[in-house]
Amino acid sequence: MSQKPDEETLLWLQFKNGDREAFAALYQQHSVPLIAYGMKLCPDRDLLKDQIQELFVELWHSRENLSPTDSVKFYLLKALRYKLIRQEKNSHSRLARAKALNEFRGGLCEDPVETALIEKEIHESQMALLRKAIKELTLRQQEIVQLRYYQGLSNEQIAELMNMNYQSVSNLLYRALCRLKDLTRIPSLKAILLLFLFV
Repeated sequence: MSQKPDEETLLWLQFKNGDREAFAALYQQHSVPLIAYGMKLCPDRDLLKDQIQELFVELWHSRENLSPTDSVKFYLLKALRYKLIRQEKNSHSRLARAKALNEFRGGLCEDPVETALIEKEIHESQMALLRKAIKELTLRQQEIVQLRYYQGLSNEQIAELMNMNYQSVSNLLYRALCRLKDLTRIPSLKAILLLFLFV
């Protein structure tokens, strides 16, 4: 269960003051979302884990100089993105060219009523179509879908993270959703958005 913003801010302040338990809590809370997002930029899972661990080591050593933040999650995603892109440039690799996103979280809780079996089959079929369709998006469209619907960032945060203006983010996200609608043949954008509630 995610921390409330005020609790997260308190953890961040405690970490900055050298509290190792707060530091460990931040790592445990954010390592999985960082891996999920990082797999978009770096398909080598072992390398990605090394980069995340290195990021936290760097944060610990520079903790006293870190600025306050309204969103620890956004701060860490931005720091990881910068670190991976810098690592790619330094090694002249093509880590950010992965075609597919990491496996998306899926699955539904079974409804206790009998009709839930049919609904579950339909929904799982749509989820499978959605996961397949996302892989057909451009890399930037995949990234923006990951940030918006899997990481829960706002359009403003995405704009800052991806070095885009707000309107460009809105346009790219809309085009991605329209493309998903066409690929899945799901009848409406609203239905597509509803599916994202279950990821």
